[in-house]
Amino acid sequence: MPDGEKEGATEKQKVNALIGDAQASLADLLQFDELRGDRWYVRLSTEGKVYPWEALTTDSQENDEAIRGKIARSERPVTDLVLAFVGVMHWKGKQQRVAYMQYFRAGNSTGLVFGSHVKRSFLRPRMRAYGRFLIIGGCQNIWI
Repeated sequence: MPDGEKEGATEKQKVNALIGDAQASLADLLQFDELRGDRWYVRLSTEGKVYPWEALTTDSQENDEAIRGKIARSERPVTDLVLAFVGVMHWKGKQQRVAYMQYFRAGNSTGLVFGSHVKRSFLRPRMRAYGRFLIIGGCQNIWI
């Protein structure tokens, strides 16, 4: 069981235990050299290994099949899966650049939905978070 999770924990406690890893995933994604706007990304983790971020396509069915294939082909069981969209979304009545993410952990029936507003850095061709880390809610874990 990953650090911070106790046997017999409620689903709410399990989802709350994802918050620190979710914040770290957001920070890591924003440092990803190949990060571009208006794209979906995925990252898998197995016991003891975090794989690099990978860009997905614009076809959701193709992405679902690719993610399920990666999980099935993994040499070790997948423990964590993070899906992320970085780009412009309609948010609170206006178009805003955001990182919208979903974090799933094996054994949890609910994943954490979170994100941040992002903006391009003028000094580097990277994006950076601004404002608060947003916990949006939860969603059903259909992946792992």
